[in-house]
Amino acid sequence: MKDEIEEILSEKNIIKRAYLFGFYVGLYGHVDWAGWVAEIRRELYAEARKLGVYEEVKYAYKEGKEAGKKERARRIHSGLMKEDSEKMKVKPRKVKILPKTTDEVHGFPKKEEMPKILRGFKGLSLPRILTRRVK
Repeated sequence: MKDEIEEILSEKNIIKRAYLFGFYVGLYGHVDWAGWVAEIRRELYAEARKLGVYEEVKYAYKEGKEAGKKERARRIHSGLMKEDSEKMKVKPRKVKILPKTTDEVHGFPKKEEMPKILRGFKGLSLPRILTRRVK
């Protein structure tokens, strides 16, 4: 992969370089707002501003990234590439579920947690038909 990046960044035409880099980012699913990808993108944009082709480079990067995403989806669909979720080697842990009381299930606050002004307000309690116990 490192060789691919070096080859992309050695491209002389900045617009083509932006497209190829965008394609690479889209193909491998990298985020372009953080880390080394953001650093390279900032450098590309700074160079483009100096050359007066900022909008063209920005558009080329965006188009390349979209093309890379489409190619990634095509490769995953045809079995040439695996999705990131398949690469995970950590198995999820089993979580012990504790039984909850009805108030916790429905998210009703306990009477002692309510402000004094609302304690007497009947609109916050369950309707009588739901609180009646059958013998």
